[in-house]
Amino acid sequence: MYSENLKKIRKELDLSIVKLSEKIEVSSNTISAYERGIRCPSMDFGIQLYYKLNVNLNWFITGEGEMFNKNKNQPDNNRKETEQIVIQILKEKGIIKE
Repeated sequence: MYSENLKKIRKELDLSIVKLSEKIEVSSNTISAYERGIRCPSMDFGIQLYYKLNVNLNWFITGEGEMFNKNKNQPDNNRKETEQIVIQILKEKGIIKE
């Protein structure tokens, strides 16, 4: 699901793989591999989407909810809190075990 959702984010923001890679500081080869389903996005990648593009991580992981967070301002969470939120979502969806 993440590969399709990543493509949707790019299309919604009208970004090429190269432009997205520049915005979130991840190589274009890595983004291409995520979109093709060859590699699974890292926690850091998700956090970059959250902080730099305001992507709703629940939507990115599960497809549920809105693509972007309603609050357009920089999220208040620090990196550690954001990681905990992502881990909790993954546990709730059964993607990772405790």
